[in-house]
Amino acid sequence: MAAASPRVSPRWLHGPVSDLTLGTGIVYVPAFALLLMTGANFPVSLVPLVVLGFATPHLGATLLRVYESAEDRNAYRIFSVWATIGIFALFLSGLRWYAIGSLLITFYLTVVPWHFTGQNYGIALIFLRRRGLDVAPPLKRYIYASFVIPYALWIFALHGDASGTAEYAPLGTAGTVYSFLSLGIPGAVQGVVLMALMISYVWVVGECVIRLLKLVSVREALPTFVLIATQFLWFAAPIVARIWLEADAMGPLSPVNSAHTFVWVTMAHSVQYLWITSYYARRENPGSRTSRYLLRTLLAGSAVYGLPMLLLSPGVLGRLSFDSGLYLMVAGALNVHHIMLDGVIWKLRDTRIANVLIRGADAKTTTRPAPRRRSWIRPLVWSSGAVSVLFTIGSALESEFGVRPALERKDLQRLEVAVRRLTWMGRDNAELRSWLGAMKLERGDTSAALRDLERSIDLRPNLLAWLNIGVVREREGRGHLALEAYQAALLLAPDDVTALFYTGRASFRTGDPGHARALLRKAAEKAPERADIRRLLDTVTRSVSPETSIQDRGG
Repeated sequence: MAAASPRVSPRWLHGPVSDLTLGTGIVYVPAFALLLMTGANFPVSLVPLVVLGFATPHLGATLLRVYESAEDRNAYRIFSVWATIGIFALFLSGLRWYAIGSLLITFYLTVVPWHFTGQNYGIALIFLRRRGLDVAPPLKRYIYASFVIPYALWIFALHGDASGTAEYAPLGTAGTVYSFLSLGIPGAVQGVVLMALMISYVWVVGECVIRLLKLVSVREALPTFVLIATQFLWFAAPIVARIWLEADAMGPLSPVNSAHTFVWVTMAHSVQYLWITSYYARRENPGSRTSRYLLRTLLAGSAVYGLPMLLLSPGVLGRLSFDSGLYLMVAGALNVHHIMLDGVIWKLRDTRIANVLIRGADAKTTTRPAPRRRSWIRPLVWSSGAVSVLFTIGSALESEFGVRPALERKDLQRLEVAVRRLTWMGRDNAELRSWLGAMKLERGDTSAALRDLERSIDLRPNLLAWLNIGVVREREGRGHLALEAYQAALLLAPDDVTALFYTGRASFRTGDPGHARALLRKAAEKAPERADIRRLLDTVTRSVSPETSIQDRGG
């Protein structure tokens, strides 16, 4: 008899092996071990492939659950239609007004761990109730607290003062037009609260263990214990490590690696989500194949990711590039939408859901005729999803095996090909354009360099592009335009030594030695080893009249 059949073994959904590895989130442990061994290093350009394989289908699973049948669309109409329109309007507003976008992204980064927490808690209850345990309210509260406290630890770290804000954000906003809006909890308050939460956590987990073992055996309670441990590893362990471990001993738990490590937490959550939704889909449509279901989730999730990033990319309908904030906004809006729908459709107090997930019954659905007027929607979704999958794979491979080697070899021709391909796939990149322009400038092709540098600025104003635009203008003998470019670079990075030096030099050449001297002094203080800065500073100082020197000292 098949061990995976819930009719044979009602204690499990798919079977003991898959339930313990995928359902409890313990699949994260080997990934975490790999991060420990490799120093949390993984090619950033290949991360989209990991996201495509797991996180994208997990979004698609919710979309299929809510939108595929008219019955479900109507049952959740207030969320599937009206709340969705509201989130979409907020998303479009955030693309135009960056403060709104920052609010949306901050909300997303704050609630996504809560979404993970709720899923872990819900699955813990499913395992217990499948084993015939009617969890009494006092025990349920302790189990609930064992999941909530690690989330609270994470949130207090995420919203701490400036030193901890970026460290604990699961997605970084650096290099984009958006910012994470931290609550700025003072360090002293943060420390006291974190310590109190950790003490409470030890007590709560102890109560859970003692109370559960009075009711069931260790074997029966094992899945729930593993889920409690998973929740700790995902959210509490990085905070505990930050307090008690040396920075060089933290590995993937280090604040420096936090965003990178959280990608793998997200993947484990996504696998867990697909594990339970594929079970539900099989009970809803007995005889259906899991592989076909997973393919459909991939295409559905890819469609909602791919279409906005193609249609709203620069040169089409939008102005934000993939790297300057478009991807972040799409991810934020889609995940907020996913969390909203997920909170509505997976409620164990819903008789239909409880019958399937707890009792292993088949879902009873109304037989519906195939829709006629909307027959074009499914082909559109599947085809756009397929295109998005191809573009995601193509852009990731091009970045890793095209861009990276071309930059290492300084292969201008190959880099141009890579940038052209990425642009065609909706991934035009300000940083790449800046590197391409700098490479052309080194070879003396100033006109071609200027085109790429200005395109880089159009995508996202950045230091390197403005500095090199200034260099081009100086070579053309247009000193005042060069100064404007250097000043734009300095606005982006007021303490950058090169920006200070170039702006000071241009100010001197355009007749403002007093301002030049102030900038060069600052540059010399920051880089005392730079002989070229000291020489120019001496030249500028000698050129300033005694009267100007007295006024400068007085100012």
